[in-house]
Amino acid sequence: RSYGQERRSKKSNSSSQKHNRSLTLGSPSSAQYNRAVLIASSNITFGNDCERLVNIAFQSSQTFPTMMGTCADVNQYLHKELAKQYPNEYFHIIIGENKKFGFSINEDQHFAEIEQGRYRVLIFSTKQNSHTKSDTHDANSQMLFVWN
Repeated sequence: RSYGQERRSKKSNSSSQKHNRSLTLGSPSSAQYNRAVLIASSNITFGNDCERLVNIAFQSSQTFPTMMGTCADVNQYLHKELAKQYPNEYFHIIIGENKKFGFSINEDQHFAEIEQGRYRVLIFSTKQNSHTKSDTHDANSQMLFVWN
């Protein structure tokens, strides 16, 4: 075989291996998973961070529902991860079913709106006085996620 034929052969093999790999990687739970997508954000970096974290949380909720099955579980995870990157901010996180409510946030330093097939997540920051304790009760904290 010539060098060109060998290269084409390797290239087509590697391309078919990638295609086969992508077909075999999916598990039954990941096949039904709809990715959450960023709808709006104060800046692209913050928005992408939030989108990535929401996708991790939602996929974990589907894969391990006993570990991350409620809004409170996802909320806690998002707060913990955002605090690592933005330690001087306090974030409010609202999770609800799509088409059930809307958002209007303006002039906040950080905000992101993320939508998934069934759920919508709003994350925004507020200025926090170090002497004030925020009320963290959540009306829907025990709401279970329904993925089917």
